[in-house]
Amino acid sequence: MNLFSGIHTFQSQILNESIDRLKMSTRKFKPLQELEHREVNLFLENLTLNKQINKEDDSHHLIYSENDCWVVSNSRIDNREELLNLLSLQVNDHLSDNALLLKMYHEYGNEFVKKIEGDWTLAIWNQAKQELLIARDQLGISALYYRLTDEYMAFSTYIKGLIEIDSHSIKIDEVYLAGIMTAWNTQSNNTAFVNIQYLPPAHYGLVKNGEFTLHRYWIAENTPELHLESEMDYVKQFSDVLEQSVKNRIRHAKNLGSQLSSGFDSSTITTVAAEIFKKDKKRLTAFTSIPKEKTSDYFPEHTATDESYLSIPTAQFLGNVDHIIVQSENQSIIKNIYDSLELHHAPLHAAGNMFWIHQIYLDAQSKDIDTMLIGQSGNTTLSWTGYPEGLQIKRLIKRILGYKGKEKFSPTSYLQYLIAEIKNKLNSNRLPSWDSYSFISNQFAQDLDLIQKMKETGHDPTFSNSIHNKKGHINFINPLFSKIGALWQDLAYHYHISTYDPSTDKRLVEYCISVPNQYYQRHNTNKWLLKTAMKGRLLGNLIHQKKKGRQATDLAIRIQSEASEFQELLKSFRSNKAIQYYLDCQKMETCLERILENPRKKEAYNDSIFLTRGISCALFIQKYDKRLYKK
Repeated sequence: MNLFSGIHTFQSQILNESIDRLKMSTRKFKPLQELEHREVNLFLENLTLNKQINKEDDSHHLIYSENDCWVVSNSRIDNREELLNLLSLQVNDHLSDNALLLKMYHEYGNEFVKKIEGDWTLAIWNQAKQELLIARDQLGISALYYRLTDEYMAFSTYIKGLIEIDSHSIKIDEVYLAGIMTAWNTQSNNTAFVNIQYLPPAHYGLVKNGEFTLHRYWIAENTPELHLESEMDYVKQFSDVLEQSVKNRIRHAKNLGSQLSSGFDSSTITTVAAEIFKKDKKRLTAFTSIPKEKTSDYFPEHTATDESYLSIPTAQFLGNVDHIIVQSENQSIIKNIYDSLELHHAPLHAAGNMFWIHQIYLDAQSKDIDTMLIGQSGNTTLSWTGYPEGLQIKRLIKRILGYKGKEKFSPTSYLQYLIAEIKNKLNSNRLPSWDSYSFISNQFAQDLDLIQKMKETGHDPTFSNSIHNKKGHINFINPLFSKIGALWQDLAYHYHISTYDPSTDKRLVEYCISVPNQYYQRHNTNKWLLKTAMKGRLLGNLIHQKKKGRQATDLAIRIQSEASEFQELLKSFRSNKAIQYYLDCQKMETCLERILENPRKKEAYNDSIFLTRGISCALFIQKYDKRLYKK
């Protein structure tokens, strides 16, 4: 696992202080190896953060040069043999990934990125052309940021260096901030800072003569539909692609970990990994987060609030899995939000989940885990349910009645929804549709013209107009500006644990898109493809489960245990003009009062999620408002 950075200046020599700032921002990760390359108008560095298991960990491979070109990368290439055959080279374990990438570049030009499978990011400097190429994978656990000015292009797989290189000119991106506050995907490659962009998945960027161009090289929606002879052919091919996607990500793991919940995705990934390891008489460690005390009494019956009820028997069933229950007893919610902000340098949508994620990594570190498997994107691939063919009766009724409620549809829920809608229409001061789940201030929303900006991206702030068709599936499976990989890459850097999600494998994604919809809902069974492929391999109770797991179900209880700290923190927000402008601080205090009054109320869970998200935004603003706030 590598972290690389660089600067390319257009008309002048790179200043040493700029290089020093870039370098200092990454040394907190305590690299095991490092190498740099300098020219008058170019600086490159690459750091190794964990012990490489393959034969590519010699420091001279961190920056590879050939034919007046230099390459740095953070890569796990899954189709090495295929690429070597394309280059008419013998399979050679001593050829580093960087050497292979540069040879592919020389052979195929910029479009070589289309041929690379795996989780990877890279930068190539072509001295003869005075051209810089940056690129990243299709959907992997990876990130690459860049900062473009009239004087230079700086880039890094970790954002802090790009902030520190010129911190005085950093500005908050208000649209990005509003997106976090209102759970709105802004459909852009912006970061939390106006001056720094995020290279989108399946893109490469070219810098030449001070000009930057962005190119998309993989388009998931162009994947053709697959037609096989029998339904079991689809199952067999799905199993093969799934197994290969897991095998690719664990081939160098000495001590493998997985995040195991009660759901299909993590259970499937853990199962396949355990099956592969069992052949070599190896074990893996699975981590399951559960609440520190019982919470099922204030959640609907169909919610699994403690996911160990299926993860424990799953680990026992597999036989070669050491199972760790994680209760995060010593985690402070407020401290964790501070720490997460310092690591990610952005407010977090799921700030209320970070405490148990960090605890899993801490426990994994204590077990010397070097590779961690997750399955966050599996609901769009592995366990995709398909979409209804035609209009179902209940959906038709809901459409006719105009029902957009989030509660389960019933005569009672519809009547409650109708009463609320009538009250809204009669109220001359009608609240915006995000009022129930966001603390964004009305003044900020108005100044930003938020409703119009949401409309321009096709966003529905009521979250009622999901698209139940092929287009909807691709929108879920192929988020063009997804930043999920960035969060996990930061965690991997911080804990020195390589982290991968097999459910984002490009070939698996393409396969799942190509499968006709009828094989996801078949024989009166949803998720038919996965359930058939994993029959006998997953627990029967898991395959037939009706419950849906939730994490951090004790978040409200944890907030109550830190009540005085939360109250003092929210009180401090009142004296910060920037926070007061962006956020409705009184509304946040009222929300906290509701939680503390009864953390076991049904509404307390959602209140806690929204409050921790709002606090994450407030602390982000507080961290930068002395330089930025000019209202």
